[in-house]
Amino acid sequence: MLLKELVIENFGIYKGKHSIDLTVQDGKPVILFGGLNGGGKTTFLDALQLVLYGKHAKCSNRGTLAYGKYLASTLNRFVDDNETASLELTFSHTTETDEQEFTVHRSWRLAKNLENTKDKVTVTCNGLIDQHISQYWDEFVNEFIPLSLSDLFFFDGEKIENLAHPERSADLIKTGIENLLGLDLLTQLNIDLSNIERKRKTDNVDDSVIKKVEICEVDIGENNAVVSKLRKQAAELEQVTSDKNVEVNQARQRVRNSGAHLIDERDNIQFELGAIRQKLKDNLQQRVKLDAGCGPLSLITNLLQQTKAQAELEQDASQAAYVDNAITAYETKILEALHAQNLPKDALSSIEQVMHSMTQQRSSLLSVETYIGVSPSVFNGLDEKITQDAYERKKLTKQRNLLLEQQALFEKKEESIPNYETVKHLLSDLAGLEVEFKNNVTLIEQVKAQLDQALAKREMLNQRYTQLLTQQSKDTFEQKRSLQVAKHIEKLKETMHGFAKNLIRENIELLERKITEKFIALSRKDNLISGVKICPNSFTLALLSSQNSALTPSRLSAGERQLLAIAILWGLAEASGKELPTVIDTPLGRLDGKHRTRLIESYFPHAARQVLLLSTDEEIAGEYYANLKSAVNREYHISYNEQANTSTITEGYF
Repeated sequence: MLLKELVIENFGIYKGKHSIDLTVQDGKPVILFGGLNGGGKTTFLDALQLVLYGKHAKCSNRGTLAYGKYLASTLNRFVDDNETASLELTFSHTTETDEQEFTVHRSWRLAKNLENTKDKVTVTCNGLIDQHISQYWDEFVNEFIPLSLSDLFFFDGEKIENLAHPERSADLIKTGIENLLGLDLLTQLNIDLSNIERKRKTDNVDDSVIKKVEICEVDIGENNAVVSKLRKQAAELEQVTSDKNVEVNQARQRVRNSGAHLIDERDNIQFELGAIRQKLKDNLQQRVKLDAGCGPLSLITNLLQQTKAQAELEQDASQAAYVDNAITAYETKILEALHAQNLPKDALSSIEQVMHSMTQQRSSLLSVETYIGVSPSVFNGLDEKITQDAYERKKLTKQRNLLLEQQALFEKKEESIPNYETVKHLLSDLAGLEVEFKNNVTLIEQVKAQLDQALAKREMLNQRYTQLLTQQSKDTFEQKRSLQVAKHIEKLKETMHGFAKNLIRENIELLERKITEKFIALSRKDNLISGVKICPNSFTLALLSSQNSALTPSRLSAGERQLLAIAILWGLAEASGKELPTVIDTPLGRLDGKHRTRLIESYFPHAARQVLLLSTDEEIAGEYYANLKSAVNREYHISYNEQANTSTITEGYF
C-alpha cells in the first residue's frame, strides 16, 4: 500500500481545500513536512487516520468525546456551520501481481444536535464507486492496515519513550504477534466454541437447576459490564497518564535548561570543590617535598656520572699509593733471588720488563690529582632514587592536571547555579505535575486491582455456571450427544490453545532477530547487546549483554531506550510482511544529537518504501537535513496564514 494524495477540506486548522501529492520514487522514500508547533502537523496525521478508520481512529485530541461530537469539533471554526468538512485519501494496493487504486472520501456536516453528526464514506476502486466496500469500509480497511497494527505505522515520536517501558512494549509485542499470526481469529473462534459449548450444556440441564443458571447468567452479565467499564476506565487513565508523563518530561527539561536542577546539588558541588582544593594543596606539598630532596640532581646527571668516575679513580690511586712501597721491595727481592739462580738472561729480561710495566701503571695512578675526596659508595642508589622521584613527580603532575580540570568543571557548575527566586516557579510547576502523574499512576493501579478482582470473579462465575450446567443430565441419546459435543469442544479449545502457544514460540524467534538487528543498526554498538529474548507467555522483552547475561532496560540511557522502542516498532513492522507507509509526527522527539544521527542515517531512509516525517524547525535541520536530503523525495512547509485564517501546505522546507 502506497499513499498517492490526501485532500483536506475545512478540517481542523485547514480552511478550504488543500491537496497534497504523496507519491514517491524508489530509493527516495521520504516526504518531509516542516512546521512549527501548532501549525497543523498533528492535524495532518489525524486526517490520515480519520479518513481510514473513522470512529475507530486514534486521533490526538478526541479523548473521551463521542464520535459525533468529535466530528463536529473538527469543522474549521472560520467557516459557516452549514459547510461540509471532508477528507479524501488516494492510495494504491498491490495483491500478487495486480495493482489497484482506491480513493476513500469521508465527509460530514454538523447536525442540529452535535452528537448526531454522522460521516458518509464513499470508496472508489480504479475510478468506479464500489457500494459494497463503501458500506462496510470500517471492516474492509483492516485488509490494508489492521487497526490493531496502526501504532506500528502511525506514531508520535514525542511519545515513543513510553513504549520503551517493559510493560507497554509487552502489550505492543503481544498485539503485534497476535495480529501477525492471525491469533485474533483463534480468540474469536474460542469465544464462539464457548458459546456453542454453553448452549449444548444448557440443553442438558434439569429443570431444578434452570433457575440457578438464570441467576448465574445475570451475575455474569453484570460482571462483564463491570469488566468492560473498568477496562475503559483503565485505558482512559493510561492515556491521561501518558500525556501527563510528556508534560512532566517537558517540565523537567525546562528545569534542566534553566539550571534549577543544580540547586539541590549546590552543597555537593561545594563539598566536591573543597575536597579538590585540599587535594591540590596536598599535591603541592608532595611536589615541594620531592623538589627539596635529590630531585634537582636530575638536572645534572652527566656531571654526576663524571664525579662518580673521578671518585672511583681517586679510590684506585689511594690504594696504589698504599701498596706501592711494599710491592717495590717485594719485586727487588724476587729479582735478587732470580739472579742468584743464574737464570738465562732472556728470561730475566722478560721478568724485568713485566715488573717495569706494572711499576709504570702504579706511577700513573700515583700521579692522579685528588680533589673529590669522597668514597664512590656515596653514589650508591642515587640513580634509582632520582628515577623514582622523577616517576613520582610525573604522577603528581598528572594528578594535578586532572584535579585542575575537575576544579574547573565544578566551578563552572557552581557558576551556573541560578538564584532560587528566579526558578522557583519552574520547580513548583514540576512538583505539581509530578504529584498529578503519581496520583494518576496510583489510580491506574487501583483500577487494575479492581479489574483483576472482576476478572477473577468472572472466572469463578464461569466455573460455577459450567458446574451448574453439567450438574444434572437426562438420560437420553440427544443429551448424551450434547455432552459428547461439549467434551469435544473442550478438547478442541485445548488443542487450539496449544497450537497458538507453539505458533507464538516459533515466530517469536524471528521477531527477536528482527528487533536485535534493528537495535544494533540504530545504536551502532555491536557490543552493547548480543540479542533480545521475548517471553512467549507475558511477551516481556529482556536484553542480553555481550556475555549473554540479562541486561535490564534501565541500564540503557534515555536515548538508547527510545532507540529500543523504535527497533521494536521497526522489527514488528518488517515482520508483518505488509508493504505499508510509515508516518511519524515529531520524529526526533527529545533525542540527543548522537541518537538523532542514528535515526537520520539508519532508520528513516529504510523504515518503509514510503516515509512521511512531520518535523519542527528544531529537529531535522542543519547537518541532519543534509544527511537525510539524498533520501527525500518531496518537501512541504506547513504554516499558518493569519490573514486567511488557515494553515497551508506549500512545497519547500523551512
